[in-house]
Amino acid sequence: MKKIYVLGTGNLALHCAGYAKELGLEVVLFEMAEKKSMFMEVRAGKLGIPYFYERKEKVFQKLLEEKKESLLISAINEFIVPADILEKKNIIAINLHQALLPKHPGRNAECWAIFEQEEKSGITWHYMEKQVDKGDIIIQKEIFLEDSITAYELFQKQIHAAKEAYNEIFEDLLNEQNVRFPQDRREGGEFHKSYEMPNEGYLDLNWSGKKRSAFLRAMDYSGLKVMNQPKLLYQEKILQWKKYEIRNSDSMEEMINIEGSDMRLQKDGIVIILKNCKIQEL
Repeated sequence: MKKIYVLGTGNLALHCAGYAKELGLEVVLFEMAEKKSMFMEVRAGKLGIPYFYERKEKVFQKLLEEKKESLLISAINEFIVPADILEKKNIIAINLHQALLPKHPGRNAECWAIFEQEEKSGITWHYMEKQVDKGDIIIQKEIFLEDSITAYELFQKQIHAAKEAYNEIFEDLLNEQNVRFPQDRREGGEFHKSYEMPNEGYLDLNWSGKKRSAFLRAMDYSGLKVMNQPKLLYQEKILQWKKYEIRNSDSMEEMINIEGSDMRLQKDGIVIILKNCKIQEL
């Protein structure tokens, strides 16, 4: 019987470990994040799952020394698993990616799907190999992107879809009976790094109304510090804001109004209000 290693953070990692635990499997959960989560530790304890938060080097060394047949599950894992672990004959490794691979490999894929105004996004469980996010696909689920969806909202939908897909494939994974589909790498997009932001984090007033909306929603993680705060360059000043609002308008007129600390941008029938703006001189 395979030993299950779950590497990751948040509800998805807990779900993956908990599902395996319910099947009577030996499970170990390593939280792989920049900061330890007391929520993770407490929830793992209630589920009876061994939980560890250690330096990534120590975690990877343990995996290198593992001799049992093992299934490694990377579920919102912030660190790249070294190739020498992935090449071990006794370890099968899979990863959850928040996009329909081969589109948007790399970090914060949900942000880029919204910014590029795509009709759909989704999730992919795939086998891991030395090249990040390039392994064969096990299962994908699509998510339709409404015109109002934010990066945070899409991420939550992706986690829900990932849990459903994981439950569907898990037992076949144990028996190594999953169908695998090679990625069509001709369709792959640019690899996104963790520090990269759409348009380097600046709202461009030359964009259409829909593109402005897409940018703001793509950068919106509901207060989570996934990306730096977006900015606007206006009249040789840099503006930042605390909140924003997007409305539809019957008027197609383009205008910019400043009322107190709020800025109102209108274009193509879309009104954006940037609230509580602060000015930073260049």
